[in-house]
Amino acid sequence: TSPVHAHAEEKKRVVSGKREFYVSFNQLQPVKAIVARKRPKKTVSTINVQRKTKSQTEFQSNQANTLVKKCSKERSMNLTENAVQTTFPIHHKPKISTLLQKDHHVIGQPTVCPFNEKLFSEQRLESLDIHPHSKKNIADLLNYTRLTMVQSMAIPKLLMGNDALIRSQTGSGKTLAYALPLIERLHAIRPKICRTNGILAVVIVPTRELAVQTYELFLKLLKPFSWVVPGYLTGGEKRKTEKGRLRAGLNIIIGTPGRLCDHIRNTESLKFLNVHWLVLDEADRMLELGYEKDIKEIIDAIRTGKKVDSAGNFHTLQTVLLSATLTTSVKELAGLTLHDPVCIETSEIIHDKIPSFEDGIQHFGELLNMNEYVSLPATVKQRYMIIPPKLRLVVLSGLIAFEQRQKPSKILVFMATQDLIDFHYNIMVEILTIQKRHAANEHVKNDSHEEDDLCHVSGMENNKECNILLPNVKFFKLHGRMTQIERTSVFQTFRKTKAAVLLCTDVAARGIDVPLVDLVVQYHAPHMLADYVHRVGRTARAGESGKAILFMEPAEVEFIQYLSSKHIRIEEQKSKGIFMHLGQLLKTYHKRNIMNTEQCSFELQHRYEQLVSKEKELFNGASKGTYVNM
Repeated sequence: TSPVHAHAEEKKRVVSGKREFYVSFNQLQPVKAIVARKRPKKTVSTINVQRKTKSQTEFQSNQANTLVKKCSKERSMNLTENAVQTTFPIHHKPKISTLLQKDHHVIGQPTVCPFNEKLFSEQRLESLDIHPHSKKNIADLLNYTRLTMVQSMAIPKLLMGNDALIRSQTGSGKTLAYALPLIERLHAIRPKICRTNGILAVVIVPTRELAVQTYELFLKLLKPFSWVVPGYLTGGEKRKTEKGRLRAGLNIIIGTPGRLCDHIRNTESLKFLNVHWLVLDEADRMLELGYEKDIKEIIDAIRTGKKVDSAGNFHTLQTVLLSATLTTSVKELAGLTLHDPVCIETSEIIHDKIPSFEDGIQHFGELLNMNEYVSLPATVKQRYMIIPPKLRLVVLSGLIAFEQRQKPSKILVFMATQDLIDFHYNIMVEILTIQKRHAANEHVKNDSHEEDDLCHVSGMENNKECNILLPNVKFFKLHGRMTQIERTSVFQTFRKTKAAVLLCTDVAARGIDVPLVDLVVQYHAPHMLADYVHRVGRTARAGESGKAILFMEPAEVEFIQYLSSKHIRIEEQKSKGIFMHLGQLLKTYHKRNIMNTEQCSFELQHRYEQLVSKEKELFNGASKGTYVNM
């Protein structure tokens, strides 16, 4: 409390043999406050106060003295803090400083030795026993000269007609490993096949985007063999259009489980009489999405619809199952669909534990007893950040700004729900970029009062462009509620853009190959280990380098220990370094007035809050999300 002068009378009395002293005050006189000798720990804000000019310092001192005279004993203890707060005339300041300065739980992680997989083999493309036109076509269109490990192991076995279970890390070229042998077998058939031969191969994938991407790869590989006709069947496309393709005749079908089952039930022109090849790509993801019944229905339809030869035997069916993780459900599906398969495994740990593995190839039986494990590219740097909920959006904005200021980057941000993606996309586009959301919101941008409020920064009120924070960065969103035309357009545009951010659900987490993704951000922690693996696998593909950051709440830290137990090496990244770049992002006029960490985070948070509070659509969008960052 503030010390005061008083006239006291000292009295003594004895209670239970002990002497006590107490003081009673007879007169109270007001005097000037005395500053405590123990000085508070200096913060960046305090240092900025000391750098003020002499006139500003005298003015603040007079304000402080006035406050002391009016404040009670308890309030006088906060004299220093109040003086600092008056330095920054920002209204409605939330108490977020303690969240920035708070030290979160220290996570004890054991020394982790990740499972390693060699990506490229020594085998050259020219050494494969395939058609010369295929070799030249792959070299010209795909720029391949060397094969990856999974390709060098799988292609010869699949050319021999074996069923196979293929497990390899993300971005290792599994699609080409099965597509090339399939095409080699088809174009070698004599007389040449045509549309009237019907469906000869079925490829099942979990998502529409992966179906389109796989179809595009088949088109490239089939350029020298134009008489083989591929096609795709996915949700979001018009059934009438797809039925027209089936009636015209397709030799290779790439489809999602749900749409294939729909055509099996309702399209008479879909016949499986001549199917010789069945591929289940990203099998673990299809099972996680609940497609197990649909897959079994498709397999039963293919087996029951096959033609019987003159000897009374069904035509052989070569089945290939591919996955980046060998979960229990994947092993069960493999046991039901594969006949005497070989296992293609590229992990060195499996070779060490099963000595009978030869060149990464073994029969399926011994692999069934192996525990689940995961492998990620050695070129990806994995980090996590412990972030309180209300700072998550600000940290994401700062992280995007930090990456884009270093170099134009492609960033994937995975979120939990479709509503969250819509909400974050709308507010981030409005605050961080010069993009326009849609015409219905144009009145917001033309409201001068609102623009002034959103652009409020100390000394920056007259800067008309202050909320154009990332003018050269494009934002995109991708989720299952969008139409197929929208999804395809977003996917293709994002692949071609150099500096872009894609907010997406797990619809983009499996198999999709986006060239040169620099950073993957998991805005919400995944529910399953396989989801974590496939999200991270969108970067550092085909030997490139990449980064992955996982946002964690303080209550979710046990997940980090779980990842360590699975031999995944992940380290903590502090958020302070990201906030340091927000001062430049917010465009202060003078270097000496660059805002500190607390002020930068508050200013950006303030802009988001003001925008949401003024727009009913955004406010309702925040309410719909299962997680709100305000």
